[in-house]
Amino acid sequence: MIYRELWGYDRKVIFCSAAEVLFEVLVSFGAVLLPSIIVGMLERKITVERLAGEIGLIFLFYAGISYIAMYLKTRNLMQFISFRSIYMEMKNLSKIGELDYFQYENPETQKLCLKAEAAFDGNNDGLEGILHNDVAAASALLSLILYTVLISGVSPWIVAMLLLISVLQLISFRLANRCEVKNKDKKAEYNVTQNYLRRQAFDVPAGKDIRLYQLKDWLTRNYVAVNQKYRKLVAKEKRHYFANDLFGLFLQLGRDAVCYGYFIYRLKNGMAVSQFVLYIGIIGAFSGYFTQITEKLAETVRFHKDVGFFREFMDKKPEFHHGEGTVLKGDNQALRVEFSHVSFSYPGSKEKVLDDISFTIEKGEKLALVGMNGAGKSTIVKLICGFYRPDSGSIFINGVDMAMLDLEEYYQLLSVVFQESFIYSFSIADNVSCSREEEIDPVRCTEALKKAGLWKKVAGLKEKERTYLNKDIKEDGIRLSGGELQKLILARALYKEFGMILLDEPTAALDAIAESEMYEKYGRLIDGKTALFISHRLASTRFCDKILLLEDGKIKECGTHEELMKLQGAYAGMFEIQSRYYKEDNGNENKADLAGTD
Repeated sequence: MIYRELWGYDRKVIFCSAAEVLFEVLVSFGAVLLPSIIVGMLERKITVERLAGEIGLIFLFYAGISYIAMYLKTRNLMQFISFRSIYMEMKNLSKIGELDYFQYENPETQKLCLKAEAAFDGNNDGLEGILHNDVAAASALLSLILYTVLISGVSPWIVAMLLLISVLQLISFRLANRCEVKNKDKKAEYNVTQNYLRRQAFDVPAGKDIRLYQLKDWLTRNYVAVNQKYRKLVAKEKRHYFANDLFGLFLQLGRDAVCYGYFIYRLKNGMAVSQFVLYIGIIGAFSGYFTQITEKLAETVRFHKDVGFFREFMDKKPEFHHGEGTVLKGDNQALRVEFSHVSFSYPGSKEKVLDDISFTIEKGEKLALVGMNGAGKSTIVKLICGFYRPDSGSIFINGVDMAMLDLEEYYQLLSVVFQESFIYSFSIADNVSCSREEEIDPVRCTEALKKAGLWKKVAGLKEKERTYLNKDIKEDGIRLSGGELQKLILARALYKEFGMILLDEPTAALDAIAESEMYEKYGRLIDGKTALFISHRLASTRFCDKILLLEDGKIKECGTHEELMKLQGAYAGMFEIQSRYYKEDNGNENKADLAGTD
């Protein structure tokens, strides 16, 4: 899979990698061969001038080969980084956005996603680590074959001994490596805790609590405790590797004693000194190359597990229609939504969040959903967004069963403001348009900011709508107040040419007056569009054409504010209870009543 993707990315990288293998073999063999050549020249007793000239040419040739090898290594390094960090990681990010929301929200998918990210951890791990290791292992293997052929011409028994020693070193390394593999999951668990504590220590919002509740020592103690556990595991691994290195040292001493003894014997019996130097050099490199192959293969097996998780993640397919299915006609015209006997439970739960509910939002109608927490209000928004499918019943958009809709086209007609809408640490224009810089319509952006009531603030900034938010990317980024953030989110909603807007308690953090004013502003600005408002403050949705009161996943009451108050049912009771919280001690109505509370 990796090389298929690499071929699609840039096939020249594969050819350059093969060339790097060849030139690495030439460079390493040249390092062994050069001393033997120089000794051979001395044996011929040539003149100093000729000796200097020939050595100069040889070193010039060797320098050229070394330069080409270095160039290929550097080029491939940069291409591997680009392939990993741009091409493949882009695929990973794209896949995250491609999956249906219910799939991405699944804890198992979240775990798989985190495991897949390990394939992009760094230059010498995961996907890129495999590419580097393959080049190193291939170079070592070719060198090993070359040296085996050369030595076998002198003594097959020496080759057999070298192979035996190399196999023993391999077994020793695998035993040491087994400890590291065994501790991998535990180390990952400690890493998660370490990373969490580090994030909390540097988190700006958490910084207030850390100082007020004097949590500095608590954080430090917990970090030190988990770090000590991590270090114990690493120390245990190091002891195993030390034992492996010690065993390898004794094997190498035995190898050198036998080989040196044999070739000294051959030297005394007529072998040329230049040959002696060559074979001694080969003996020294032989075991090193075998060890390099085994270590790189062991690492590659470990890296393949991470890449395997990435492959598994990439193989996941969305279950709903994306780029196919029915396309709604009418561009940004108001939408009609109909719930027909819809029941729904979240995956893994048997409890019904919605139980056989039916209602209709007509085109251009403003509908409010109210009720206690857990009544199912936000679930209805998620269903309209196509994040989930009903367990039973159907949802129709402009008369089309939502299960048949092309969601990519449908999302073009939908504008949604959640309770915790995400603000990016990019420019104000980026946040309003949610588009790439070259795709932003500056006129629409300015108009949306004006309608939302934020343009006066933006116009006074040096960079205006190009001003960055927060300080994560730009040091001169600005921070908006809670009310200003709500206006920015409103501008984002207005920038989009939608047919329906959904507001899932986006103003919950504001006071009663600010929320009521903001909701009424939404109501005025989206006149003619279909709208669904959710609020736990009943007074904020009085202006809506219709109000649905949800209770335990069922529609308990439905009507206008006036109709529901006359009914004197659950809605009227909740409204009366809420209004008491905003009464002043002298009996005068407070700010909430000024906002429209009875």
